[in-house]
Amino acid sequence: MDFDDEDEAVRSTNQMAGERTDLAFERSRLASDRTTMGYMRTATSLIGFGFSIPALFRILTEVPGLEEAPVEHARFVGLFMLVLSVLMLSVALVQQITFLKRISDISGKPFPISPALVSAGLILAVAIYATISILWNVEPL
Repeated sequence: MDFDDEDEAVRSTNQMAGERTDLAFERSRLASDRTTMGYMRTATSLIGFGFSIPALFRILTEVPGLEEAPVEHARFVGLFMLVLSVLMLSVALVQQITFLKRISDISGKPFPISPALVSAGLILAVAIYATISILWNVEPL
């Protein structure tokens, strides 16, 4: 085996390792996106129930015989679900941002902001609005 052949073999091995590492970083980023989307699915369900439960109990008070339905208790359950969704989404955002920064530092390449991160931020804004509207009994826009 010639010296040039060895050099070429090492170079191609290094090239292959670099390509595999780049793909590993991409797979890790996509896994982090999937985790963030899992948080988003759960938080979206909590937001929906947080709105629906108090609304259902308000409607039930209009039904004859159910005027004494525990609307305040339902409001607190809905509020708890909304606060939980805000906390979950906040944790998901911090986790995703920290991970993207860490993987960018390790790889030496900046990773673009993921659509999952932007979506989680928008859903967090909806959750905060919903929480405020239930806290201060603000009617939806």
